[in-house]
Amino acid sequence: MHRIDHATAVATKPAPLVEGKPGYFDRGDPLTGRIATYLTADIANDIQENLCIAIEEAGIQLRKGDGTQLLLAILELSKRSGLPLGVPVPFVGTPDRIPSNCVVAMGQTVQRTDYQVMSQFVLASGVIVDDADWLASPIHRTKFSRGDGATTIRFPDLRGEAIYGADLGRGVRGSAIGDWLAGDMQPHNHPASTGSAGSHLHTGTTDAQGGHDHGGATGGAGAWNPAPEGFTRLLKPPYVGSITGSDTTNSGSEQAVGDGDSADIHTAPDHAHSIPYVGPHAHNFNTSVAPDHTHPVTVSNAGGTETRQRGTGYVFIMRVM
Repeated sequence: MHRIDHATAVATKPAPLVEGKPGYFDRGDPLTGRIATYLTADIANDIQENLCIAIEEAGIQLRKGDGTQLLLAILELSKRSGLPLGVPVPFVGTPDRIPSNCVVAMGQTVQRTDYQVMSQFVLASGVIVDDADWLASPIHRTKFSRGDGATTIRFPDLRGEAIYGADLGRGVRGSAIGDWLAGDMQPHNHPASTGSAGSHLHTGTTDAQGGHDHGGATGGAGAWNPAPEGFTRLLKPPYVGSITGSDTTNSGSEQAVGDGDSADIHTAPDHAHSIPYVGPHAHNFNTSVAPDHTHPVTVSNAGGTETRQRGTGYVFIMRVM
């Protein structure tokens, strides 16, 4: 689009004529002599300025011979009140039901000529890599790519992915805008229990030591006479000496005995026994050794095939025109 630029054009837009009665163009009729409606400078300038101003307001520089500028301006201006380009939106429907001005963000390449406005946005987005890097590393597959570098661009592949707010230096996660993030979880504990095993005994022995006495004494007691009642002396045969009474009837004060010395029979008075004192002492105790052994540990298992928050899955679409 361009403003009229031939030799008859003037540098300043002329003031419009007095407004007449609104009407329509008429082709005229040569047979009746009715003159066709001619194009005035006022109407031509109005048409020109309405078109040019709209294009310029969209930030597009007028270019002679480019018949797409009004369309590009309309698309650009529509972003200011509608959904901007490059915004992934969850669509509740199947891919074949998405609006005609949108595409599914599934990593596909498209022709730049088919999506001129979108291509301009993509190439200037700052979230774009070369296609070789996009294909080689999963971290780049949620970004745009430059496609073949000349005629195509590639969309992010958002199938099965959740979208987080970019960190932008906050320090929550150290990733760049558009980087793909693998599943992860914060450190945590698992309950665990050991199996019932390893039952055993320890045997032990003490060494032989610590022989001792205990100090002390018993009380005076235990008096007794070992002779049979009525006798004071024991004799051995042959019976020499004085025997009182009849030895056959065990009478008198002497008692005949067998071989051995004769002896007087004395009464044992009350007496005591001492108990010696023993000081502090110790005994060495040895136990048998239990060899090295293990116990089985069981950690409870929990979880599924991925780490995720609860939710549902919709189709991510992106407006392209």
